[in-house]
Amino acid sequence: MGAYLCIATNGIPPAVSKRIFLGINFSPMIWIPNQLIGAPLGTDVALDCNLEAHPTSVTYWMRESGVIIISNQKYVSVDISQENYKGQLRLTIRDLEPEDYGTYTCVAKNSLGETEGTICLYEIPGPGNARGVFPAISEKLRNDFSDNSITDKSGT
Repeated sequence: MGAYLCIATNGIPPAVSKRIFLGINFSPMIWIPNQLIGAPLGTDVALDCNLEAHPTSVTYWMRESGVIIISNQKYVSVDISQENYKGQLRLTIRDLEPEDYGTYTCVAKNSLGETEGTICLYEIPGPGNARGVFPAISEKLRNDFSDNSITDKSGT
């Protein structure tokens, strides 16, 4: 797929040339650079989905419940075109809260088919817990368990 230049010459000037663009139609293909992304509460995170399709595909993001994500103050979805048939879909989630963690799916559809890719967003403890409003899940687990120190079974 791309531009080709055909040059015809018979030894008598001038040579004649013609530029032709060859387009191959194919259903969308998606690959996810990072399928597992960790981010602390209160921060912003970007989820990336690389895709190829011709003709150009319709793209969008969904939550695990099947709800389509619309760009607003919380979510910013950007379609970054890179070449004739390549692109990148980026979802930025602002000010992470506990309900933001889970599975996100990028979807690409054109007249020849559709495909999707999935990213799992999970919580990691942040420095000072970013906002300090919500304790990290790992911190909650740690505080719920009793002392797990190793004791000498001989009684000493």
